[in-house]
Amino acid sequence: MKSLFIDTHDAEILIGLFEDDELIDQRQKVSSRNHSDYTMPMIDDILKSNNLNVHDLNTILVVNGPGSFTGVRLGVTIAKTLAYTLNIPIKTITSLEAYAISYGSSKEKLVAIHDVKGVFGALFTSDDELVGDFFYKSNDEFKKYLDEEHLEDKIIPNEIDLVKVKKYMNNLEPTIAHKVNPLYIKVIEALKND
Repeated sequence: MKSLFIDTHDAEILIGLFEDDELIDQRQKVSSRNHSDYTMPMIDDILKSNNLNVHDLNTILVVNGPGSFTGVRLGVTIAKTLAYTLNIPIKTITSLEAYAISYGSSKEKLVAIHDVKGVFGALFTSDDELVGDFFYKSNDEFKKYLDEEHLEDKIIPNEIDLVKVKKYMNNLEPTIAHKVNPLYIKVIEALKND
């Protein structure tokens, strides 16, 4: 079973190709503002390099945010379009979960994704269970949060281990393309205010 992994939530575009749980190829490219110029050619390249075409794919895996508004929207749109047109399942994972799972750890960990105005964040147990809710805090609010909760030493690096993330996603239920939505700052803030 072949799965295509798409992540465009940050400056680095990450595309992975799996045969069952084995990562058979990947592409990475740093692109501060040109994700739309690179993402589809990267997908095309990874498939052609492995003598495949889109019809050989069985599942689409996508990071649905939070992160760059345009980047998240682009990755999710490509993933939804592929899943819909190929009539194959799609699975989503948040960038916060992907970082937590990738890091591992025997202790609680804090994922922090910085943007110009603030920080997307989430606290996870050593078993990668979310503690509380996702949040978005201004830079000053985040610094205060770290100080008050004594969490500075729990911040983990923002690196994705594709193999760990894929294994985790095996246990997630697939959905249909129309139900996949990006997770933006405004959605996090709306959830916080409900």
